[in-house]
Amino acid sequence: MIYLLISRIQIKTDTYLQVEGIECLMRDIVVVASNPVVRHPRILKIVRSLNKKYSVTVLGWNRDGLSSSDVNGYIVNLALFKLRAPWNKPSLILYYPLLWTWIFSELLKHKPRVVHAIDLDVLIPCCIYKILCRKKLVYDVHDRFGGYVPSRIPFLRTAVILLEELLGKESDVLMAVSEKVLSTFRLRPKQYTIIANYSDDYNINEEKPKRSILTLVYTGIISKEYGLEKIITAIKDLKDVELILAGRVADKQLFKEMIMLPNVKYKGHVVPTESIKLEASSDVMMVLYDLDYSKNKLSSPNKIFEAMMCGIPVITNMEGELVDEEVRCGIVVNYNNISQIREAVILLRDNEELRKKMGQNGRNGFVQKYNWAKMEKKLHEIYGNLMLNK
Repeated sequence: MIYLLISRIQIKTDTYLQVEGIECLMRDIVVVASNPVVRHPRILKIVRSLNKKYSVTVLGWNRDGLSSSDVNGYIVNLALFKLRAPWNKPSLILYYPLLWTWIFSELLKHKPRVVHAIDLDVLIPCCIYKILCRKKLVYDVHDRFGGYVPSRIPFLRTAVILLEELLGKESDVLMAVSEKVLSTFRLRPKQYTIIANYSDDYNINEEKPKRSILTLVYTGIISKEYGLEKIITAIKDLKDVELILAGRVADKQLFKEMIMLPNVKYKGHVVPTESIKLEASSDVMMVLYDLDYSKNKLSSPNKIFEAMMCGIPVITNMEGELVDEEVRCGIVVNYNNISQIREAVILLRDNEELRKKMGQNGRNGFVQKYNWAKMEKKLHEIYGNLMLNK
């Protein structure tokens, strides 16, 4: 009788219970990142998936001073370090000891069984917590931080890479966004895996309105390294072409130059679901990465997979084998060739049937293989093993 009662009770402790196939939700996982979280698509997918089986709290850094309305509507409990700080500037390192102290204190308060640490800049306090409290650590690598160190300081770049590998080896699971990233780790823990940047299926079936203007879309950080100068140079005098922008403005001068153009429209820094709606209502996704930035060489842009999900073609210089050969869902261009980018835009503007074919190819590839549901299954398997192995 007692056995039957226990099997039907939802336990709210730090103990994992699996009785007669029933998995109980617990306060087991804290996801840690050094960004405001609410507008980060990969973190949203990870948190949403983990929250289906476990009780999840997220720690982030409110660098830009998000309003309470932006924060309060998040899908799980969200705690933010409320200290404004610059992005990608040398002075940022002065803020990290304060952030790390806050993260460690929050981990002691929540006492999670598993910490899911995203990137090197939050890994130190998470490693300390794992060792001192004998808990589990998942290290989720989005970017290799050595790529942010200027090549003119090779000893510092080498030191950062080595630090990340030594700390990453202490994790219980090393998780990378692609084989490109995973292959850069010479030191690894026993368990490592790839959780790719595939998109959730938002089931957007709305038919696009008939229009004579080709709508290009870019959703992401507004910065020179993502080809925005190349795009506006290619399209500024093209008829019946407009560019829709959404994202955080990192380069204010570039932003001012862009919005002065009559065929460029800015929709703000929106949450991931709003970005998806913009993409789905557009005709072509623009995904261009400047590969002179070493960190971009390892990127696996989630926007390519979002374009596939939305059923729209992509113009890109990334993932050429996937886009041009395997799935045939877009046009691969040379990042530095403005004429090539322009010709790709003109081709898709003037050929609606080609747009539809590439878009359908992308959607088919998404449904068959490149979808988040497959990554979610892997994520649940990883965490199921972690929870069961004390």
